[in-house]
Amino acid sequence: MLTFVVISSTIRTTTRKNIRSVVGGQERFDVLARCLLNLDRWKERLKSDLNLVLYLSHPEEQIALYIQLNKLPRTLKSELDSVLTLLDMFTKPMDSFFRFVAINFENLMKIFFETATIYYLTPDGIPLEEFTAEINQTTELCFVLGSQNDLSETQEQVLSNLDVVPLSLGKPDYLASHVITIICNQFSLSYD
Repeated sequence: MLTFVVISSTIRTTTRKNIRSVVGGQERFDVLARCLLNLDRWKERLKSDLNLVLYLSHPEEQIALYIQLNKLPRTLKSELDSVLTLLDMFTKPMDSFFRFVAINFENLMKIFFETATIYYLTPDGIPLEEFTAEINQTTELCFVLGSQNDLSETQEQVLSNLDVVPLSLGKPDYLASHVITIICNQFSLSYD
């Protein structure tokens, strides 16, 4: 199982959202929509269940949205499909492929720590290439990354306390959706 935890401090469940506000950049909801779309495109190519956890870290939120990609009701063909799917999640209480859970970041990471090997993506981490063989031998993986900003110092401290390995894709700053593509591509190469 391959899980990506994408952290956003700007997205709120309490604000009204629509296509126009998303296109206008409200709360950077578009970033998460692209992450969902990228993972949906990879689900057929990888021999692993894919999950996306959107962690809303705003102090008034502290909510995780768990999405099982293999249970999405339809294949996402465009960014618009992805935005509409996410908007549905934020307006409908619950469905079979996603759920909202009120949880703080530390407890969320402890849950993943019990079952998965966790890696934190940061420009200052160890190059991904040095861990490729180890990563390819692990069955349950969790990659933690910021949506459009790095994690807070508190979040980084939580990960450090759990001895999470910081991984780097290099010095350029990548969009969260690009990080997901790079990681998934690395896995697809290991299957060939």
